Amino acid sequence: MIKRLLLPALLLLAFSGCTDRKYDWVVKIEDQMIDPHTYVAAQLQAYAEAWPLAEDGTNLLHSTIDGEDSGHWIDAHTIDKLKRNHFINAEFEKRNLKFASQAEDFIKIFAEEGWENVKYIYTNNGLKMEHYVDYLKNLYKEQLLFNDIFVNSSENPVTDWEVEEYLGKNLCRVSLFKVARVNDDGSPVNDEQIAQLEAIVNDAVKRINDGTAISDAASVALTQAGPVLGSDADFSKGADFVSTAYISSSNINLVYDFMADFFTLPVGECVYYTLDDCYYICHKIPLSDTQVEYMYLKQDVINLIRDEEFEKMISDASANYTVEYNSQAVSEYSPEKINMNIG
Repeated sequence: MIKRLLLPALLLLAFSGCTDRKYDWVVKIEDQMIDPHTYVAAQLQAYAEAWPLAEDGTNLLHSTIDGEDSGHWIDAHTIDKLKRNHFINAEFEKRNLKFASQAEDFIKIFAEEGWENVKYIYTNNGLKMEHYVDYLKNLYKEQLLFNDIFVNSSENPVTDWEVEEYLGKNLCRVSLFKVARVNDDGSPVNDEQIAQLEAIVNDAVKRINDGTAISDAASVALTQAGPVLGSDADFSKGADFVSTAYISSSNINLVYDFMADFFTLPVGECVYYTLDDCYYICHKIPLSDTQVEYMYLKQDVINLIRDEEFEKMISDASANYTVEYNSQAVSEYSPEKINMNIG
């Protein structure tokens, strides 16, 4: 499956022209006229992307996105998408790239299979199935361009150093277990209990830093903490109480602020954090357990780096593109006239 064809149904919108139009063009990108249907297609995609980002998704055009009026956000991102399309087409032609012999047949089959998911949004806004086909062709063209620059070429290799740097900044892996800081019946712990619990937790951290498996340390710590808290639960299988997870730098503040500290810990170090009614005993571990797992992870990172480089390439080029507006046409095709009814 082509990576860039895997998009939500609402985003599968075409970039192509029609004959039944009131204006010849709505905007010009680098002096290239963008006809109304191409403009509306990009506008629909921007609208669909704005929906989940808006403060009030039930009344999108009277809402805001990151403090910006949603209508203005849609207008700006419509232009961004048209600039992107211009870059893809210009580079594709510049590099003399071609479709594979059976690519167009594959795209048409894919379009026929997906048309039911998008046809109402298309037809409600004056677009047809042929525009859906053209959009899929453009996505395929983008994939071919991406491959030519980053996959099939030896000019842009991603080095091991780049992978390690990316991982160090963006991802870590932690095993952890929790020791309760509240009695089994829900009542608060007293100072004496806190002292006992902290001694147990500190001992668990020391054990793990000295080489004890976290599952064994969890079994000992939880078994010792149980009577202190009035619990008679069986903690002999410590592994049942240990969780292992990847922590991304992009979401470290979504749960607990202390997760940011994980990125400063050396691999192999164990620490604990006190939060509300729990002690969190956290052991930073390698990103993978086997070399095979690491190779899969490394390839994922290479793909991410290449995607970021590709997006930067498009952004840098399109930042200098000239945009000319046909004011009457822009007014005619305002976001308020978009019809996102899917039935």
